[in-house]
Amino acid sequence: MTGRAIASERLPRSGNVALASGALIQLALGVEFVLAGLSKVVDPDFPLQFRTFVTASPGAVDGPLSGLIQLFVAPNTGFIALLAMWTELLAGTALVVTAVEVLRRRLASPIGAEHRYEPLMALVSTVAAFALGCMSLAIYMLEGGRFPRVDAGFAFTSPIAIELFVVPLALAIALLEFGRYWALRHT
Repeated sequence: MTGRAIASERLPRSGNVALASGALIQLALGVEFVLAGLSKVVDPDFPLQFRTFVTASPGAVDGPLSGLIQLFVAPNTGFIALLAMWTELLAGTALVVTAVEVLRRRLASPIGAEHRYEPLMALVSTVAAFALGCMSLAIYMLEGGRFPRVDAGFAFTSPIAIELFVVPLALAIALLEFGRYWALRHT
């Protein structure tokens, strides 16, 4: 059997394009969070600014997460600030590395050859994307965000805040990577 026949059995005709497209979205999302994490690393006042952001946010006083924020986040803002910073930086890096790995696999052998570490990378990417999606949703809710709606005030801006826009992208990447993990685990 030729290499071409093996590849066609492994992937549907749209598989390479679909996976490469998903990897490009994942790469963009990963770069977004790496840059956000690095911006927090270089800001010496980030923990203080984080505390001010949390305590002054509408969602900290009223909203579905206000009880959790008052009970866990507000008294521990220094720790939560570091957790947010490192989550963005490390999970974003995981998405970037895994996206490059997915793109690498679209190439011919020997560069695109299968490796034993691929299922683990897909699982790490699943967890990273899920964590970033949940974190983005929590930030949106903390800011007092509402569901997108039709409003004349949005005529020249986006009716969907970037924090809310990132949530379905991150969750879709998590689902895609979990599917990739499942498929790679059984090969």
